[in-house]
Amino acid sequence: MNQTFNHLLRSTLQVIYPELCCICQANLVRGEYHVCTACAFDLPYITGNQQDVTKLSKLFWGRVTIEQVHSLFNYQKGNHVQTILHAIKYKSRPRIATHFGTVLAKSIPADHGLTCIVPVPLHPKKERKRGFNQSQAIAEGLSAVLELPLYNRYVIRNAFNESQTKFSKYDRYENVRSIFTVVKPKLLEKQHVLLVDDVLTTGATIESCAAELLTAVPGCKVSIATLAARV
Repeated sequence: MNQTFNHLLRSTLQVIYPELCCICQANLVRGEYHVCTACAFDLPYITGNQQDVTKLSKLFWGRVTIEQVHSLFNYQKGNHVQTILHAIKYKSRPRIATHFGTVLAKSIPADHGLTCIVPVPLHPKKERKRGFNQSQAIAEGLSAVLELPLYNRYVIRNAFNESQTKFSKYDRYENVRSIFTVVKPKLLEKQHVLLVDDVLTTGATIESCAAELLTAVPGCKVSIATLAARV
């Protein structure tokens, strides 16, 4: 009954306020969500490409121990993945992040061994300004499919650091050093945490968060999931 009502409601809203593809702006049809079929087909998927997965893992070698790295799209400046990320963060469309979080979850092997999900936190000031945390929106999609608890207040960002986009690779690591604190380490003991962020480029931010988890929480293991990564 609820499913039928939701479909009728969505169909009615589509007539009054047609949903558009966030990439090409074409009208979406039934069964399409946020991105049209043509644009979705052309997106540069990472999942299933072992060579790309190995490249992502190598970002952390010798720096921090990461069990697994999962990412959905190959992000390059100017490609359609950048358009999706821009729509999520700067056009206030967190539902896109949640949708693709569910898509990413379906690519994670059933024997993952994960026990919980933690989104990389924003500083409260930035979250208030944006209205949401894009990493948490992705994590909600992952949590729904993987059926794992989502802990979104166990790690906090204790420094309002500048955007990473204008920094060199070295300065990015300096910019995010020691900016995270685990506030409930006891509750994460011996957990295998899936740490979630929107995009992985140098890995500086998510490495800093993972390092804090591994240092502060006894017996903790960390894997990483991002919507996109530069490979």
